[in-house]
Amino acid sequence: MSKITVKEFEANAKAHYFLQPLNDDDISRVIHCTSTYHIWQSLIITNERITQVKKTKIDFLNSQYNSFYMFDCESIDKMLTRFTTITYGLVSLG
Repeated sequence: MSKITVKEFEANAKAHYFLQPLNDDDISRVIHCTSTYHIWQSLIITNERITQVKKTKIDFLNSQYNSFYMFDCESIDKMLTRFTTITYGLVSLG
């Protein structure tokens, strides 16, 4: 293991200070990281995964929205509840 200089230690300490506003989930992902670089890489990977999941959910809800119809023997209330669930899901995902 290489020795950390005082300058590197101070830089990492400053970076850790600026990362304090992270939420609990992000903190649990980066708490084990030993350098600013590793923290940054972990957050980037996490953000990319979240973006992929969000895109998949949007695609699924768009598919449901575009093929929406009333099922046989379905009440208007149930149909409107399904429609509202789809549209609210799309709105919440942006």
